[in-house]
Amino acid sequence: MDKRLQRLRAADRLSAPTVIQALLPTMTQQRGDRLLGQDLALTAGFGRTATGHQLAVLGVDRGIDIASRRQKNGGALTVPGYRTALRVVAHAAKFGWPVVSLINMPGADASPQSERYGQSQAIADLIASMGQLPVPNIVVFLGEGHSGGALAFANANRIIMLDDALFNVASPEAVTAILHGQQTISEAIDLLPMTATALYERGLVDQVIDHQDQRLVATINQMIETQLATLASSPASVLIGQREAKFQHFLQSWPLN
Repeated sequence: MDKRLQRLRAADRLSAPTVIQALLPTMTQQRGDRLLGQDLALTAGFGRTATGHQLAVLGVDRGIDIASRRQKNGGALTVPGYRTALRVVAHAAKFGWPVVSLINMPGADASPQSERYGQSQAIADLIASMGQLPVPNIVVFLGEGHSGGALAFANANRIIMLDDALFNVASPEAVTAILHGQQTISEAIDLLPMTATALYERGLVDQVIDHQDQRLVATINQMIETQLATLASSPASVLIGQREAKFQHFLQSWPLN
């Protein structure tokens, strides 16, 4: 396996629950979609930061060992996960709370059961809801974020990535399979703009954080609060237009010669 992927998928990788615990000393979790059940890969809810700001948070986590990774489906969200996220986003819009998403996931669950329960619709609904949020939203990529499953959380005003994180329409393995093995997994990572550096150069990513920062959790949370402060006075129309403009600009700049 490519060394970059080994580092991203390591058991000791910084997790969304760890960042959320530091960001929100007090938090009320939302569990389940009130229909199909709970997706253990998703940490979702509301809380107040140490500086007194009320936030909604969504965190996707792979797990730290074999048992937890089985419980969390390796971070591949199912329909209940996306519908639970929709519940949180709806509450945030109603009460005027910014939304912060923390992502490390291979993509959405692609099992027949998820397809039967409307996985594609659930993802589309979350993409649309994120895009129309009248409050600021920020996404932080702690590891991997692939396919529409990750894009559902990334329709945001600000995108922050750790410098070794990946964000793409498909995982490196999927890109290799689509190209029928014409590229190795390592070559696939560099073939499409999925690294933090490549996406920053194209204007899609707003800030990149050194994953070796000795105060990594504190740095991430400080950056989140700083970005939210810059967006706090923006009206809903500006926030909505900003999200669309971000991805339109990316499309116009790709490929970058």
